[in-house]
Amino acid sequence: MRDLVREQYYRHRAPVYDETSYRGDEVVNAGLDRETAEIGKLLNTLPEGRAADVACGTGVWTQFLRGDIVALDQSAEMLELTRARVPRARLVRALFPPLPFATGGLDRIVTGNFYGLLRPPERAVFLAEARRTARELIVIDLRSDGDLHEEQTELRTVDGTTYPIFRRRFTPESLSMELDGELMYRGRYFLAVRA
Repeated sequence: MRDLVREQYYRHRAPVYDETSYRGDEVVNAGLDRETAEIGKLLNTLPEGRAADVACGTGVWTQFLRGDIVALDQSAEMLELTRARVPRARLVRALFPPLPFATGGLDRIVTGNFYGLLRPPERAVFLAEARRTARELIVIDLRSDGDLHEEQTELRTVDGTTYPIFRRRFTPESLSMELDGELMYRGRYFLAVRA
């Protein structure tokens, strides 16, 4: 079930991830920064507890979590960036699923811009693992540009190497229904759903 192309892409892209992720013109950049801060405030108001940021990337969302925090990613390069941003987080490098946590061992799992990368078999396993390990799942992901759920393979290039990356973008309704959860945040660029 491993997506080796996706794994290599994110290891390769780690050094420039924050500067290039969905960044565009000044209006887009300001919107992304504003929405990240707004979601960050929501995450920061959650009760402290044992939380894991699954596919933490550079720690953008990890930095807002309170309590005993685990930052999990398959990429050592991404984890080094998380270490710099969130030194208090415990870092775990692992391929997943399965999640390397005990049954019921977490209060919550947060994942940002990861769920939309998963193909159907990966999604089913991830959701089962999230339910097994945590009482709450918060999925932050990309909102579609229109009123329709989008699913496609995108060609992304890093330093002259092109990677085909499966990506979904959600409507507020499609993500809420798929996770059988409540919409926590509805932005122009991001959505957050709690299940």
